[in-house]
Amino acid sequence: MDSKPELRKRMSVVRDGLPAEARAAASAALCARIEAFCVSRRIRKVGAFWPLGSEVDLRPLIQGHPDWLFWFPRVASTAPPRLAWGTEPLQPGLWGLMEPTITQHFTPPVDLLLVPGLAFDDRGFRVGYGKGYYDTVLERLGEEVITMGACFQAQLVDHVPEEMHDQPVDWLATESRIRDLR
Repeated sequence: MDSKPELRKRMSVVRDGLPAEARAAASAALCARIEAFCVSRRIRKVGAFWPLGSEVDLRPLIQGHPDWLFWFPRVASTAPPRLAWGTEPLQPGLWGLMEPTITQHFTPPVDLLLVPGLAFDDRGFRVGYGKGYYDTVLERLGEEVITMGACFQAQLVDHVPEEMHDQPVDWLATESRIRDLR
């Protein structure tokens, strides 16, 4: 079994190795699934993320719904890891991430929070970039907020080693399907 650093390294290579055309097609399919999920539940306030490198690209979902309210993270503090949330406009921030120019909340005021990661397992645990930003957010969210990992099918693994601070997501979305993990 891989340690978290080993899994992070291995899955980064897997995701980066997906051809750009395949990532774009898978991202579009994933966005369509999330859109259907949101429409069926009348969700219009969504916590999203701008793609970094080879991450899932949620821009088709965002651009397809100018009537929805999308909240994006901004790094507010690196020690302790803390995100603040705001809406568009976005600008390049820490590590080249596109971040909101103005942030109003430390907990996103959303009905659905889409969570990035390098790997996810069937229990909802994830491996991110190792800083703990999303674990901090997930820990503070109320139970009324649906949390959903968003990744490519190739990023699913049998087991993600978890630590005391790790917070699982409730749902998992890939280009193939959306699953309730609760």
